[in-house]
Amino acid sequence: MQLSETIKLYMTKEQKSLIVTTMNQYINTVNSLVSIATNGTSISKYTTADVNASLPSALTNQCIRDAKSIVNKYNKDCRKVSAKNKKLAEQKSSITIKEPTVPVLKRPCCYVNNQNFKIKDNCIEFPVLINGKSRRIAIRTSITDHQKLIFANAKLGTMRIVYKGNKIVAQIVYEVAEPEYTDDGNVMGIDLGIKCPAVSYISDGSVKFYGNGRKNKYMRRHYKYLRKKLGKAKKPDAIKRINNKEQRIMKDIDHKISHDIVKTAVSHDVKVIKLERLANIRSTTRTSRKNNHSLHIWSFYRLAQFIEYKAKLAGIKVEYVNPAYTSQKCPVCGNVHHANDRNYTCSCGFHIHRDLLGAMNICNSTEYVGDSNIRYTA
Repeated sequence: MQLSETIKLYMTKEQKSLIVTTMNQYINTVNSLVSIATNGTSISKYTTADVNASLPSALTNQCIRDAKSIVNKYNKDCRKVSAKNKKLAEQKSSITIKEPTVPVLKRPCCYVNNQNFKIKDNCIEFPVLINGKSRRIAIRTSITDHQKLIFANAKLGTMRIVYKGNKIVAQIVYEVAEPEYTDDGNVMGIDLGIKCPAVSYISDGSVKFYGNGRKNKYMRRHYKYLRKKLGKAKKPDAIKRINNKEQRIMKDIDHKISHDIVKTAVSHDVKVIKLERLANIRSTTRTSRKNNHSLHIWSFYRLAQFIEYKAKLAGIKVEYVNPAYTSQKCPVCGNVHHANDRNYTCSCGFHIHRDLLGAMNICNSTEYVGDSNIRYTA
């Protein structure tokens, strides 16, 4: 499993100038290679000799690899669209799906292969171009003791140098061995939503609600109001700043919720966490004027990913189940019907909170879902 650590960089003016130039040259080179490839010229056999870039050869090689990856993904998307349009044409439909646009890197960044950077004595060394020649520069950093322990023992991957706000940081990927999983323990089902961000039900009968959906929706509405106000005042830079602030706040909330969920799972000897497969959740969820905006900007996927990687680090297996009828099916008699707002009452007499019902049915579900298929377990 791959994780990453962010490290602050303390640069001199000369070093910052070199790094900013390298970052801009890097994305320009990648964009140029992508443009060449999408216009019909193959770059599959390109080497540094075929690329005119003011970069060290190590970074130019990385540009070629990144461009190939982007082009492969773009071609795959084009094939998918072509297949869908062909199917629509066979059905004599007047609808056609637009071809995907060619990807373009906009944010200055730079990727450095693990063979071309070194972490040593609170410094990171990597190559840049100085007066037309490749030279290594040593950037002073602030590395915690925990990060030093990680970098000393883990296999390092690619380093990305990127802007974080107005500062330039280094993000270093490293490999972590996944622990062996066992099923000898409790099972936790988690239902994700808007009014209640997450509800967990454990097979030992434990129940817990996480987060404050009302507070989250208030913050979303508040920032939406600020964007509208700043838009009328024609202040795009201020809009960008509050967008970044809103995303940081919501990401922090998701981190805290996922941390709390995994902490609860560990304390109850949970060995398997079950989540709903969240594909098409926006199209399958009932909408209203009040929650339509929240539904279409809510990051269910991000919270699920945070839960998954934190659970794996704790040695807990994560499985995705079929979400059909999890908030409508009675676990006692099996009848399916809608809840009345948050209250679910069945004709057999069973009654429960709707979100808790979802978590309970997810916990008990045996319909495990892959990318496209459902497989049943015994």
